[in-house]
Amino acid sequence: MISTSLFHTLNTRSLSDVTERIAGLQGEISSGKNDPRASADPVRALRLSAVNEQTDALDRFSTNIERVQSRLDQADIVLKEATNVQRRIRDLALRAASDTATSEERKSIGIEVTQLRQSLLGLANSRDETGQALFGGFQTREDPFVEGPRGVSYRGDGGQILLQVSESLSLPSGVSGGDIFGGEAGATIFDAIDDFLATLGGDGSFPSDEATSQGTMLLRPTPTRDPGTWSMTLSGPAGEVALSFDMAEGSVSGAVDAINAQTALTGVSALRDPDTGGIRLSANGQIGIADVTSSAVRTGPLMQVTPDQGLPRIVVSADQTRNAVIARLQSASDAIVDQRTRVGALSATASAHAEVIDTRKVMMAEATAQLEDLDLAAALTKLQQSLLSRDAAQQSYVKITQKSLFDYLR
Repeated sequence: MISTSLFHTLNTRSLSDVTERIAGLQGEISSGKNDPRASADPVRALRLSAVNEQTDALDRFSTNIERVQSRLDQADIVLKEATNVQRRIRDLALRAASDTATSEERKSIGIEVTQLRQSLLGLANSRDETGQALFGGFQTREDPFVEGPRGVSYRGDGGQILLQVSESLSLPSGVSGGDIFGGEAGATIFDAIDDFLATLGGDGSFPSDEATSQGTMLLRPTPTRDPGTWSMTLSGPAGEVALSFDMAEGSVSGAVDAINAQTALTGVSALRDPDTGGIRLSANGQIGIADVTSSAVRTGPLMQVTPDQGLPRIVVSADQTRNAVIARLQSASDAIVDQRTRVGALSATASAHAEVIDTRKVMMAEATAQLEDLDLAAALTKLQQSLLSRDAAQQSYVKITQKSLFDYLR
């Protein structure tokens, strides 16, 4: 009884294994895929896991590259338009600097430049399709360029959002607004535009960074509520000196004292003009001022100068004369062009890596197919062998179980 029971058990288990193997082969043939279980082929399962992990990484790289290319493409479009706007402003500045330009024409130029300035500010605050600022560095939620009482200021930073596009490379998805429009480490492009607009005011005369007069000269500094430190070069019949003094609105005593302290070296004396509240200079010869600066006046006129004979004229700092402003506008145009070139180079690098990633994804797909896809001919052969083995086992089992011990003793 023990031997017969064991025989039945072993045969039943063997037939069950064969039947399970046949069902597995039929399932693989139906799906066209190998058995994905690690128990079926541990080495193949391990290789397939590594390939799938690499494929997932390549998919992430592709998504990052698409993100980089999208932001760079949008930045390129914005910078192209910004270049056109800035070139138009520069051309208008050149026209305004012409001796043939009339006061009315300069006024019209000022109106157009004001509108162009607003357009440029809108471009500088452009956002991508997700609502993030293109030129704010790491500060992408708020507008990076903000209009204030002192003009436009940059409140972004010089950071670059990096996205990983391969195992060993991360690419920036844009450029800093400080690099394009200025502001992070100095004046913005809007300061140059504002300085140009300031040169269009008054009676149409050209602002200068120096002035001369014979005998007397009246200086009327730009009023400032807060005291500031002023400096200038004063020249007279005896020589010239560099002066520095503190001065605030309604109080020119600091300037008068500083000038009179150097009379022996310049031959120029000063007193407060009772009619205008300005500074009246006197000398027995030519008087000149130059290199005027003020910590309290950032842009625009520093003072109005009335020579002994002639009309009042505006004195500005050396970097705010019309020629200097035009040069700054040109530099601003060049900066935008340079940054657009940089964006193009980054986009080209991203495109090149996109091709590499696509090629690697094709290779990974082929490797996955080799590991997953079923060898149909081999599977059919195994199935046929398993079916024959099962049928033979069943037939043998039936014949053996139908005979008794007496059948074998005959």
